[in-house]
Amino acid sequence: MDQYHADIEHIYQVMEHQSYSGEVMTTLSTPGILARNIKEEFPEFEYTSTYTWNNDYLFTKDNMAYREDGLYVENDFFKILDIDLIYGNRDELLTSPNTIVLSESMAKKYFGDGNPIGEGITINNDQELTVTGVYRDMPSYSTFQFDCLLMYDDWLEESPWASEWGNNGPRTIAKLTPGVDIDDLNSKIRDYIKTKDEDDSNVELFVYPFADRYLYGQFENKVVVGGRIEYVRLFSIVAIFILLIACINFMNLSTAKAAKRAKEVGIRKSIGASQGSLIGQFIGESMIISFFALFISIVSVQLFLPIFNNLTDKTITIDFGDPILLGLFLGTVVLTGLVSGSYPAFYLSSLEAVKTLKGSLKSSWKEAFARKGLVVFQFSLSIVLIVSTIIIYRQIQFTQSKNLGYNRENLITFATEDEVGEQWETVKDQIEKIPGVISVSRSSHPFLGQNNNTSGLDWEGKDPDTRILFENIGMDYGLIETMGVELIDGRTFSPEFGNDSSKIIFNETAIAAMGLENPVGKTIQLWEEDREIIGVAKDFHFQSFRTEVNPAFFRLVDWSWRAYVRVESQNISNSLSQIEAVYKQFNTRYPFDYRFMDEQYANLYQAEMRVGALARYFAFIAIFISCLGLFGLSAFTAEQRSKEIGVRKVLGASVQSLVVLLSRDFTKLVLIAIGISIPISWYLMQQWMDDYAYSSGLEWWVFILAGITALVIAWLTVSWQSIKAALTNPVNSLKSE
Repeated sequence: MDQYHADIEHIYQVMEHQSYSGEVMTTLSTPGILARNIKEEFPEFEYTSTYTWNNDYLFTKDNMAYREDGLYVENDFFKILDIDLIYGNRDELLTSPNTIVLSESMAKKYFGDGNPIGEGITINNDQELTVTGVYRDMPSYSTFQFDCLLMYDDWLEESPWASEWGNNGPRTIAKLTPGVDIDDLNSKIRDYIKTKDEDDSNVELFVYPFADRYLYGQFENKVVVGGRIEYVRLFSIVAIFILLIACINFMNLSTAKAAKRAKEVGIRKSIGASQGSLIGQFIGESMIISFFALFISIVSVQLFLPIFNNLTDKTITIDFGDPILLGLFLGTVVLTGLVSGSYPAFYLSSLEAVKTLKGSLKSSWKEAFARKGLVVFQFSLSIVLIVSTIIIYRQIQFTQSKNLGYNRENLITFATEDEVGEQWETVKDQIEKIPGVISVSRSSHPFLGQNNNTSGLDWEGKDPDTRILFENIGMDYGLIETMGVELIDGRTFSPEFGNDSSKIIFNETAIAAMGLENPVGKTIQLWEEDREIIGVAKDFHFQSFRTEVNPAFFRLVDWSWRAYVRVESQNISNSLSQIEAVYKQFNTRYPFDYRFMDEQYANLYQAEMRVGALARYFAFIAIFISCLGLFGLSAFTAEQRSKEIGVRKVLGASVQSLVVLLSRDFTKLVLIAIGISIPISWYLMQQWMDDYAYSSGLEWWVFILAGITALVIAWLTVSWQSIKAALTNPVNSLKSE
């Protein structure tokens, strides 16, 4: 990701560490005027650009109207990143008001195949923009994805709050001059915000390599602690384990069948073959098998890659001309050949020629012990994967079923754009009259992550050194009821009590953080304005379960941009069609784009769902390969003990007793594997669970279930060969060769 930029080693993200009462939050958000100021004051910055978050905007041209994903950026954005221009002058793309640069796809959609520079297109039905450039669509391996880029100053004019040093929101990206000492630069800019913000700022600035953001983007107390790289490491380890299980199978079966090659070794040694030449021969055979396996695996990967990409939501391609990739393939083959072939090679080459030629070769206890140890090892790995799969599945189910503190079922949301927002009271009144609609309200908050927060609160008894970040939820009357948030004290906002715009409602965590007792009726200051606490809401989750519930407050505002409508579960489609009709009555030019809250909430856990799906596949592969080895060993064991089985049958042994006899040794090995794997899997999954503030926990029965599953699979695998051997006519096994 993002490695295709020519000057990637000089591209940096300007970020903030924000301190709140002993805790540090690291964020991409910066003041909206930071980029242009640091470029002027610090020569280390060659180019800087502020950019906004991705947002959907309505674009219209003639009879066409579509929502497109866009960013507002400064013109240096094109000098920092490798954006491949088709039309336009890179130095003049977004230097004039009301200008826009289109992606190739968007340009073709609205203007056909011609050059659209100088043409006009309308955004949000109220602003005519002039096209000044066209760029090739951003590649899939770019973290930046957008359909168009717009002039940042146009956005800044509509968002004056972003011009204040004490406010954060937009992001800042920069290209540094070559040879800059990053540690020295970070020390220079660390307190830069404090020199600009009259209020005692809690912000420290720093630059972070843009190339590292995708994989190493998780911070704790100013230190990088991981990110997506954890998933890369996790599945790399799992892949190594699976390959190791396959190598163990090869070792076990090679040494188990050593007797069949013993005479070959004896003859070779008797005619002068050295142990070294024999080792080379057996490792060479292992290498040849590995190279054949490489060919089969490449074909398999090509066949299954589209399915894998769909499962992981990636667009991975394999460039077989990449020397690094080829080196990785060959290195894996050589390593696999050495690991799987070394033990059999050293074991077979060490056999004594005289004993092998006399036919007196017997398996030693060391050989049997090693073989059994390898079986225990591979089943231990398999059980760890089974445990991991079950626990990841339970955590996903936990996140989808736990009470969030509000009811997300049968709750739809849509943007209150244009006339819908301007005539909201009329729109709300008409929607409420629709059969099947329970309640309607609107808010400035999406309830799907941090959106707007502040530390600008004071209250009686507050420690001057205390700084707490509160989530700021702007709302209209009826939101708390529509969302299904429970009040544990006081009342909600209501026009029956007159003007509630000077009132405020906190959640439980906020009240606890402020140390307030009997808070209803008390007065706090929000941005130096008095507000009376009229209620306390029960804690509700507006972020992922990885994060603890943060302090939050509700306040009445008149500019909320998101509608929330709760409908009855019966005949939802009819209710939606009537809601759309009301929407279209006021917004004829905007498409009615609604979402169900439960679907949007589920999207928060897409990464966990993909990990869960991959874990299931990997666990299946590991168990399958382990069973292949067990199947081969049980077949060999049954063959070795064929005369014993024949004698026992002649003496009256039943088929059932013979099956138990042949399965007993393997059962012991799996039980030992269960004993080894349970504490290991508990430790590993506890580490994984530590990433969640709220989790399903590690139940004892999960480990028992995983062990029983492995045991049953082993029994089914071994029993086939055991039953087959037990049913064999003893005459066939006892007659002399």
